[in-house]
Amino acid sequence: MDNIGLRRIATLFAGAVSCVAMTSDVGAARPLGFPAHLVARSISVSGPEDTGRIEIYVERWSTDEELDNLLGTLEKGGPGELLEVLERQRVRAGVVLMPGVQTHGERARMRTPKNLQFAREIITPAGRQLILASDERLGLGATRLDARKEIYEFTLMDIRFGPDGTGVGKVAAAADVVYNPETNILELKDYETKPVRLVNVRSAKLRGRG
Repeated sequence: MDNIGLRRIATLFAGAVSCVAMTSDVGAARPLGFPAHLVARSISVSGPEDTGRIEIYVERWSTDEELDNLLGTLEKGGPGELLEVLERQRVRAGVVLMPGVQTHGERARMRTPKNLQFAREIITPAGRQLILASDERLGLGATRLDARKEIYEFTLMDIRFGPDGTGVGKVAAAADVVYNPETNILELKDYETKPVRLVNVRSAKLRGRG
């Protein structure tokens, strides 16, 4: 089966998760027993404006073999080869739900699912860190219409949590991905200097404003 066929199948599954997510606010915080369900607010690339609520569902944590495939590719083939690794990944790790667009029709109002092909959680001396990767441009911080566009490229999301359990997320294309030998994980190069794309990232079970 070619990549287009696989992506269509993935989109159908993502739509199913989207339906679950859109009804989950009145039910359990982690529907279907997902190992992680996070909510956050996305910040515009052009300023401090809030572009909407983001939900992240981790369906499974990626295996050591999947991590080694990415690390080996980065070392031997360079960042430009990372997308190909994710495209070969048959079992996705989760989904990100982007905000819908009001006043653009019923279909546009539905939240847009973006597949995650990699997800790892680690504990560093600074605290909890979540690394997510997709074979699609996630468009976090873009306008809601632009965020819905299907553009296939390697995207890494690096979320770091403070002692209170609230995190900040930043996003990188393949060229800004590096290997951290201390944590044995891929992460965003020069994290502290990159713009914030997600704020108030927290577990969905911690009900609060957002």
